[in-house]
Amino acid sequence: MLRSLIASWPLFFGLFLIMIGNGLLIFMLGVRASNAGFGTFISSVMMGGYFLGFFGGSQIVPKMLSTVGHIRTFGALSAIASAAVLVHLLKTDPILWTVMRVFTGFAYAGMYIVVESWLNAKATNQTRGQMLSIYMIITMGGVGLGQITGGFDNGTAINLFLLASILVSIAVVPILISAAPAPEFAEPESVPLRRLYSISPLAMLGMGLQGMTASMTFGLGAIYATAIGLTSVQGAFFVASVTAGNMFLQYPVGRLSDRFDRRKIILTVSLVAGLAAFGASMMGPGNYWLLLLLTALYGGFSLTIYSLCIAHANDYLTPSQMVGTASTLITVNGIGAIIGPPLAGALMDVAGTQVYFWIIALIHAVLVGLALLRMSVSEAVPVLAQGPFVAVPEIGTAVAATLNPEVAWDEEDIDANQQVPLFEDNPYLQMPPSSQD
Repeated sequence: MLRSLIASWPLFFGLFLIMIGNGLLIFMLGVRASNAGFGTFISSVMMGGYFLGFFGGSQIVPKMLSTVGHIRTFGALSAIASAAVLVHLLKTDPILWTVMRVFTGFAYAGMYIVVESWLNAKATNQTRGQMLSIYMIITMGGVGLGQITGGFDNGTAINLFLLASILVSIAVVPILISAAPAPEFAEPESVPLRRLYSISPLAMLGMGLQGMTASMTFGLGAIYATAIGLTSVQGAFFVASVTAGNMFLQYPVGRLSDRFDRRKIILTVSLVAGLAAFGASMMGPGNYWLLLLLTALYGGFSLTIYSLCIAHANDYLTPSQMVGTASTLITVNGIGAIIGPPLAGALMDVAGTQVYFWIIALIHAVLVGLALLRMSVSEAVPVLAQGPFVAVPEIGTAVAATLNPEVAWDEEDIDANQQVPLFEDNPYLQMPPSSQD
């Protein structure tokens, strides 16, 4: 493990820097858009541009790697991300900022893909789990640190924009000078949506709903904090509390899901997250510390749904089927993320700022209903047949699924799996014949 860490330090260090820059920019743009009078809906569309670009980058960049290569791709994308930060300083214009958010999302998706595929190449079957855990900690910790740093923005200075650009620019240096050879890359094969729904309707729909709430949280959190009268520093800790809650509760919730019917854990987590969000809607500057506690609880439970849905789908799969399924699940999550901010922004413009957490609570209530429905119509996978929970970074791409220790198999296993039709002969699935696909 130590050898893998030493070999991977340039990747982890570069990743940490770009995550700080990402968290810093997300918070600053939300606050400055509110102060500039963009309006909630326009601001939500602007912030949602990141998720549109991220979705596009997740689809396009894997096709670039085979022809351009990892190092050149990472260098080009980091330059785009760094330049996009500086363009925000040219003019405070919602259209310009929206375009830059799309470019930023595209660049970050590509950089994540490069890092994740490189980490997968450096990991062994024995170290995949630890590498994924470190990746998780660095991504969430970097975002949280960036969000807190954004609280020191006075609304007029350019220093923090320059800092974000510098961090992204420096991130590429240790990777460019690394002597390690670039890995071979194979784009994960996606599973058709119809097939994914047959595997696990709850996992598929849950990932879409979770994408909506997560993008509302990261995209509109700073806007909401400004609207309810929090200071810049208070707002920074408000949005960072969501990330902190996820870091502390991800693994305890995951361990519980290994011991019980995973659908019951998804139901419970969604219920608690929805109640915490509803409680947070009634808090403001006068109840600041209680607001932080409720948002930490909300983030700690809500953001675990991402990994829980992947784990729930994996319970029905063999190792060789997990990467393709996770790829489609994350695509569904990305579609939800694109929809979330504009939907919330439009409703906030119509009904007022207070509906921000109401919408989030309602979406979690829908997920509770879906879990109850699935539990009433299908039997649970026996606990002993469930695979282990693996925490997957919320802000990563489908390539991170290859770091799941369960998907590690030998060449002999690949040959054996290729002789069995995909998803057939699985006692926990009631799926249509392959000829109907």
